[in-house]
Amino acid sequence: MSYNKVEALREKSDAEKLILSNDYIAARTKLKKAQQLFPSLDHITPMLTVCEILSASTNIIPGYETDYYWVLQLMPSSAFTDITCQYQKLVSLLQPIKYKFPATELALKLLQEAYSVLSDKKKRVAFDIKRGTCWVNYESFETNPEKDSNADKVHGNNINIQESGSSSSDVISEGYKSLDTDINSGSHEQKQDFYSFDTNRTPECFELGDIWAVHCNLTEPCIGGRYGQVCSKSGGEAEITWLKPIPVTEGERRWFDAGLPVACGSFCLDTEKSGTIGLKGVFSYKCSWNAGVTEELYEIYPKKGEVWAVYDNFDLDEWSYNPDIIKGCSYKLVEIITDYSIYNGVECGQLVKVNGFKSIFERQTGEGSNFHIGPRDLYMLAHNVPAYRFTGGEIYGVNDGMFELDQLALRDPDDEPNNQPMVEEKDPDLLVLTQNPNSQGSLLGPNWTANDFTTGQVWATYSGKDLMPRQYVLINHMISPSGFSATVLEPETVFELEASWKNRNLPIVCGMFRAKEVKVNLDIRQFSHVVNCFKSTTNLIYKIFPSKGEIWAVYKNWKPLWNQVNYENCKCWVVEILSDFSDGEKVMVARLVEVKGCLTFFQRMQSEDGFEMVRGFSRREMLCFSHRIPAFRVPGIGGHGIPESSWHLEPNALPPNNGK
Repeated sequence: MSYNKVEALREKSDAEKLILSNDYIAARTKLKKAQQLFPSLDHITPMLTVCEILSASTNIIPGYETDYYWVLQLMPSSAFTDITCQYQKLVSLLQPIKYKFPATELALKLLQEAYSVLSDKKKRVAFDIKRGTCWVNYESFETNPEKDSNADKVHGNNINIQESGSSSSDVISEGYKSLDTDINSGSHEQKQDFYSFDTNRTPECFELGDIWAVHCNLTEPCIGGRYGQVCSKSGGEAEITWLKPIPVTEGERRWFDAGLPVACGSFCLDTEKSGTIGLKGVFSYKCSWNAGVTEELYEIYPKKGEVWAVYDNFDLDEWSYNPDIIKGCSYKLVEIITDYSIYNGVECGQLVKVNGFKSIFERQTGEGSNFHIGPRDLYMLAHNVPAYRFTGGEIYGVNDGMFELDQLALRDPDDEPNNQPMVEEKDPDLLVLTQNPNSQGSLLGPNWTANDFTTGQVWATYSGKDLMPRQYVLINHMISPSGFSATVLEPETVFELEASWKNRNLPIVCGMFRAKEVKVNLDIRQFSHVVNCFKSTTNLIYKIFPSKGEIWAVYKNWKPLWNQVNYENCKCWVVEILSDFSDGEKVMVARLVEVKGCLTFFQRMQSEDGFEMVRGFSRREMLCFSHRIPAFRVPGIGGHGIPESSWHLEPNALPPNNGK
């Protein structure tokens, strides 16, 4: 295999030389041989595409020099949407090798020229005339099969205009008519600036078992839900079984009972609610989803790179008690920066409209443009907005990273999004660290990738004899696809008791921390979770304390004068944090107990059993906290004996001696 790769690289090198001498056909032959020798050769497909585009450009059309249909690898009968989709596909394919493979920039320029001509109705008609092809309305052949017998006459490259039986002026007139029908079909409100989202919801896109998002009217209760699974389809209709959300908290339950739409979370099929609906104008997009903790559950969460609408001034408790508020609510449009994490939530970047365009948006810059949505605020996400991400060059004035949004998913596309920052007020001397949580939670534990790590993040790592996540580190940089250089954070003791505890080599997980000189190289498997912390802007101190909604282990029968023997033989309780830490106030917690027969599922304790059901810990008692346990709430799964609002705890972070 290694010999074949060497030979393949040699063939690729020869192809590059041939391209520089404008011998594109011979270059393609060399690349095909390289592909046969080593099929997984990097970027082999886009390199072959470059050769094909450059070869096609040599097919001369008088007055234009280049046959743009050949450049885009399309038939002259192609509809406007076909041209747009093919152009986007080819540009996306070539962009990664733009500066790596010779003449790729020239190929991209040819694609841009071809699209500029074929996407403009007047230019395209004139080009078709010079190309010797009469332009016709392609859709008419689909609706009138009797004309198919004449299709070869119309589409043949060697048939001149006189053979079609029309004068040049007739051809131009007919061309305008068919192009107007193709480009401007539908109401003015549905017209797109560039990308046709309707191509993603044609009848051919609907397959049995697919889950689709459905437009929901906020002025009425969302009876069926926002998602439906296709059970069957016939003609222009589909039979749908609706998905029913599974609320976790009391507030979410009130929200659901009020008939308000739910876009994120766990769902199950509502076998009692199904119906037949038309395929046009109702469906928004085909959903991607993950399997839940059981096969009966579907989990739908925001993913990195998507665009979502977020309720402005969202208040779950108030809105669930007064559902009419939602009818007059406004949205913020955001790009999802990180995949949603059931432990930490999701990071978002606010979008603003690009001047001069109706439905093109870009990331807002400046303070307050990014914000965090925690797992308890999931219902803040109103709905996914289908979006096309530009790579740059498609439209004048539109840059790489901008989005065109599907206007059908924008309730009022003429309204500018509210630009007020959505950030929580904190101590002015403290700055929330940007987080990049894991892509998804799993019963097998987090599955981190290099994309989950960013320089400057604080992570908890597994350490000590029992390998619990008690050591904090600051990410420096990546040293390999699965390894990172990090700086250890050491406790900055405040009280004498903390200094004494530290001198006895006992771990400290709550309080103030500072980056020291100790650098370590860590494997990706040694990381437990991103730490919720604040960084002082004046003295580079990291402040780490339990946060509301987190799950922590606390030492049972903790004493300030413990030694190593006491520590190593201790047991732990598992608690849910009920309130955020505040100087001078106690952190309130509730004890959790294991769900009978389910080692990693925990629920609120029903009896005190020697431990107060709810109690507080002062700042001086923070040494009794052992470590945070990554966890997420699960819906009630009665059939499996798991009560509603239980927690699933990360198995690797469960204390080995769980107190009874």
